[in-house]
Amino acid sequence: MSIRVSEKHGVNPMLVKCFYCNEDTGEIALLGRLPGDAAAPRQGVLDKRPCPKCAHCMEQGVILISVDEEKSKGDLENPFRTGGWVVVRAAFIKRIITPPELAKQILKHRVCFLPDEVWDKIGLPRGPVEGTPTRG
Repeated sequence: MSIRVSEKHGVNPMLVKCFYCNEDTGEIALLGRLPGDAAAPRQGVLDKRPCPKCAHCMEQGVILISVDEEKSKGDLENPFRTGGWVVVRAAFIKRIITPPELAKQILKHRVCFLPDEVWDKIGLPRGPVEGTPTRG
């Protein structure tokens, strides 16, 4: 594997953030030459691999993340987050999610984006919850 070095920006580093909690992963990506020899963003997400904190949360339960459906503009892969972030037990997912096939998929993936209206209807907290990563 090799890297094409940018004439302007060298190895063109970027601090990597977690897709789920938006915290720094401690990794640095060396992006090299980008199209148009552009500068790399200072920080960004490279993949959906959870950081160690999120991986631990996924082992304990299911991560729920609040999103704004309108601002997401149909982007189901990376919806617009609104700051709600909690970990719930599998039993909670089985109790509130219907149909059962959907609950099964959520339990398989260990993460679910919930529209704000559903988030508020369930009564989930908006601010930081002790023991969970911050939302950056």
